[in-house]
Amino acid sequence: MLKAPDYLSPSSISTYRDCPQKFKFSRIDGIKEPPSWATHLGTFVHEVLEHLYQLDADERTLDTVKQLAGERWQVSEWEKAVNALDKKQGEIRDFKIQAFECLKNLWKVEEPSSVELMGMEHEVLSEIDGVAMKGYIDRFHIDDSGLVVIGDYKTGKIPNPRFKSEDDKFFQLFSYALMLQESDQEETSRVELLYLKDGVRHDVTVTPVKLAIARGTIVETKEAVDAACESGKFECNVTKLCDWCFFKPQCPAHTP
Repeated sequence: MLKAPDYLSPSSISTYRDCPQKFKFSRIDGIKEPPSWATHLGTFVHEVLEHLYQLDADERTLDTVKQLAGERWQVSEWEKAVNALDKKQGEIRDFKIQAFECLKNLWKVEEPSSVELMGMEHEVLSEIDGVAMKGYIDRFHIDDSGLVVIGDYKTGKIPNPRFKSEDDKFFQLFSYALMLQESDQEETSRVELLYLKDGVRHDVTVTPVKLAIARGTIVETKEAVDAACESGKFECNVTKLCDWCFFKPQCPAHTP
């Protein structure tokens, strides 16, 4: 019998629902995917924006972002990290161009000087109907009605609706809203995805129905994980996305 993880996260739940076998590789077997160009890009942009929103409102300008990007690049040794990638999608110059486009596009989705964030990279721990949950919220602020607005930066493409429904896109944020409600008695009015590559914001109003769906998904997934650990059987969900999966070479569905 395999040991289930001590806790689940919204992202690990999404992984299980996408492919139980991938969940097993990462959360049960502890096999870590190496960083990629895309993950480094997202982490670098997050780092710069975290420092931007720590500044006074009148300092949050495009010139400041340029300066911060240069500083964080040096302090965190990003050039060394990007050069160490096994698979690069270009040169260092290409990475910097892509990152700065995302940073610049922040001004297409909001005016940074008018947003006062109450938390960034905020750890939240909660129990949802007995399911231990842990996650990190990119950012949240308080709206005019005194309710929470949870946001998440995305530096990749907007998901094709053929492969990911609106509920799937926002599941992670609805889960965070539920976790804040359970742990801190904080109500969330809205969740938003900030697609910085395209300079587009997608947001959805939080309703009791959407929270109930997220709650059901969390509980059902925990039950499925426990059952799979007991039986040792984690199904492989074979799709075209397998071609981009790090675990494909060792996946039972793709090995003799």
